[in-house]
Amino acid sequence: GGRRDRLAAADPGPREFFYGATEIAGADLIEEAELAKPPPSFWTGRIAGGVVARLTGINADSIARFSQPDVLSRLNAYDVLVATTNSQGLALAFLRAKGRLKARALFISMGVLGLKAPPWRRALYKALLRHASLAPLSKPEADFLRESLGSKQDVEYLPFGIDQEFWKPGQESGADGDYVFSVGNDWNRDYKTLINAWRPEYPPLKVVTSLPMPPTPNNIQVIAGGWRKQVLSDEEVRRLFQGARFVVLPIRQTIQPAGQSACLQAMACGKAVVFSDIAGVWDRNVLVDGETCLLVQPGSAEGLREGVEKLLDDPGRAAEMGRRAREAVEKRCALDVMAGALKKRLGALTTASWEDKDSP
Repeated sequence: GGRRDRLAAADPGPREFFYGATEIAGADLIEEAELAKPPPSFWTGRIAGGVVARLTGINADSIARFSQPDVLSRLNAYDVLVATTNSQGLALAFLRAKGRLKARALFISMGVLGLKAPPWRRALYKALLRHASLAPLSKPEADFLRESLGSKQDVEYLPFGIDQEFWKPGQESGADGDYVFSVGNDWNRDYKTLINAWRPEYPPLKVVTSLPMPPTPNNIQVIAGGWRKQVLSDEEVRRLFQGARFVVLPIRQTIQPAGQSACLQAMACGKAVVFSDIAGVWDRNVLVDGETCLLVQPGSAEGLREGVEKLLDDPGRAAEMGRRAREAVEKRCALDVMAGALKKRLGALTTASWEDKDSP
């Protein structure tokens, strides 16, 4: 939610969470919330719907919403539907499996199947997701899905691209700021371990999040912030990136590319990043330990301390790492890289022509 409002604004800010749509002519943006809610039913009720979602990961409300005749008619007018959430992707796959949705579905999946998913859920998703094309935003997740869902599943890694024109180094960007910065709202953030790692002699740590936080010491400042209701503007978050000595992003072990957007935004701002070495590290040609970032063991306060102290003790190394990080983003994770990969994938799914919006 909130993306259409951003797009309609005079200055929509960074464009990465449109997932390349702003760069493709003929692409329409539909938010699920703008589609009429279906009449209440047992399966979309809080109790039954919650049980189904918890057991299977499938959102009955999304299926019911998309199943309405007027909504289906609207969706079937497109050649390809690109789903950007797991609930949407699974709902579209379900409707295609039932023969009700004719448009092809490209599902930008993020952690749709967990590392510890039971065999029955893997079997369910293998049957369901063959009716959609998957575009995971990390190479390891793409490999994991091929292995879990079988060789017949259409899976291809889609590089996530951030708006490198918005996220850029400040005029005096370097490694001499008076604070360290952390940001993020997804439940894979491990702020408890970060707080345990942060010693009294460290510089102030600023954390922007909407997640509940454990008690923090005096040298940690928590600032509320989220996507739907912004306490800080994008420009203010950018200034926090730009003014930091470096950025630290603690992530719990997951195959999902958790922390991806914040990490790439920080790198685009020319900042060194201490990042958890999770299974979902999306591209190790971008996150190169010791060159463009420092990778540390997930869940380890000691590992975080070691990474933090390496950068605190050597500002020159942090500055050089930030410079290399910016170069890596420009080469492999810029918005035009994602848009180009997305157009290529769409071209494989349809005979329609997908052109840059800036093309004559």
